[in-house]
Amino acid sequence: MNKKFLFGLIVCVMIVAVAVLWLLSALGIEAMQWFTLGWAVTIAAGVLGIGFVGRGVFGKSAVPVKKLWIFFGAAFLVVAVITLACEIAMPSEIVMPIIAVVLSVALLIGFLAVGGKKWDTGDNQKAGYKSYRERKAEEEKQREDTEKKD
Repeated sequence: MNKKFLFGLIVCVMIVAVAVLWLLSALGIEAMQWFTLGWAVTIAAGVLGIGFVGRGVFGKSAVPVKKLWIFFGAAFLVVAVITLACEIAMPSEIVMPIIAVVLSVALLIGFLAVGGKKWDTGDNQKAGYKSYRERKAEEEKQREDTEKKD
């Protein structure tokens, strides 16, 4: 299964699940009275955040794109923390430290996911690189060798 398809499938299933839970709470089912729009946003943002971070870590993309996915995930996780704090009446003193932890962990995961690779390395920094003069000298030598054989 394609990873892009899997990511999209997880997001779609999450949206359907949150919508169904919200519908059940709106219908007045006693067991679902606790589920409000705030909880829907918390769950959706949390799942999207984890999904984006996972896509950034396990996806096969260029280094800047991987970091972008991870930072999108971190932004969704920050939204999840804020809405969770509003829903459970979390003490305001711990909300900002939790957000700082989420962002610093995202930074760490972003660094580990790319393995410290630079995205802008030039060809001349890669192993086995030959300059223009070296390539032309090799071509000239090959031409001379083929002329000697003839």
